[in-house]
Amino acid sequence: MANFNTHLTVATSISGTFALGLFAAELATAKAVFFYWLLGTIGGILPDIDAPHSIPAKLLFTVSGIVLASLLVVSQFNQFFWVELIVLWIITFIGCRYGLLKLFGRLTSHRGHFHSILAALLFGLSITVMAYQSLAVHAQIAWFAGGFVFIGYLVHLLLDEIYSVDITQQRLKKSFGSAFKLANTRHKFSTLLLILANIFLLLWTPSLDKIRHHTYLSLVQIVQRLSH
Repeated sequence: MANFNTHLTVATSISGTFALGLFAAELATAKAVFFYWLLGTIGGILPDIDAPHSIPAKLLFTVSGIVLASLLVVSQFNQFFWVELIVLWIITFIGCRYGLLKLFGRLTSHRGHFHSILAALLFGLSITVMAYQSLAVHAQIAWFAGGFVFIGYLVHLLLDEIYSVDITQQRLKKSFGSAFKLANTRHKFSTLLLILANIFLLLWTPSLDKIRHHTYLSLVQIVQRLSH
């Protein structure tokens, strides 16, 4: 499989290119370009969170631990003394960073469900729903945000498949076919849950009609400017 630096470099390059393309087509502002580029880059390293010792997994649970511990301390700020709050923050962070990471590693297997197109859809749709429903951003921005995570995710899976082909010896490695797949069919029940989760998220996504109309108007304006 490709290493972390390769995944990061390729995801950054591809997501940046797509984001600049949207800016050139006047479908994204300068601020949105950076936002999309960042999401695409994150999507490019997300599949490796199922490897407990990987950099993405450590980063995810470290950031989650900091956020969770900080939110808990803020919510209990008037209930405890500052020394107790510090101890509470440390315990919560350690529990998330090391305890949850270890539990997550036991419940998942590398190149399992997280290395599948269904997982890519799950993360992409999750970002779209979160952006639209929780952050109340425009439907187009929400879909583009989820789309960049989805694209970055697929880039990661494709890279792992490419690296499973040994060109010099003209052979396929044992890992071939384990990264870029629709789903992990060996575990039918969890695959069904993954499908149901995607369907549930689709019900909360904004209408695509809004994007089609807005995109059409933007393209018409560009054509008119070029014709003049």
